[in-house]
Amino acid sequence: MNKLMKKLHVVVIALTVTILVIVASFLMNYWSIPNALKHETDRWAVIEDVNGDRIAVEPFGNEVWLQLVQMQQNESRMWIGSIVETYDSKWGFCFKPENVTVAEVTAEGLQASIRYISENLNYWLGGWAYVSAKVTEIHSP
Repeated sequence: MNKLMKKLHVVVIALTVTILVIVASFLMNYWSIPNALKHETDRWAVIEDVNGDRIAVEPFGNEVWLQLVQMQQNESRMWIGSIVETYDSKWGFCFKPENVTVAEVTAEGLQASIRYISENLNYWLGGWAYVSAKVTEIHSP
């Protein structure tokens, strides 16, 4: 019985170590994936494009902020855009906060989706892009 208990003890320890390694690996992969909703300020909104992709926007201007709040309340969809900048997030870019704009119409050549901008980032960097989006979340202190 003593040998059986020792073997069982070894199996339990091996199983516990294996589980811990799997969990640690999962957590490291999870934390290393840049967040699609990464943001820098206390006041930010989540926009969702027509494909269901989401990104955080952080407009500096109060007028644009109020437009985003109203869009969320009305559940409306408009063109939201800005100058595209590189950013350490899932998408690899953000909309430049100083230039975030909400528009009913925009030039067709500036229209894109979040994923399309991300997949063609070199094309869009430093230029304007707009996505047809709705505001799904508002965060303000």
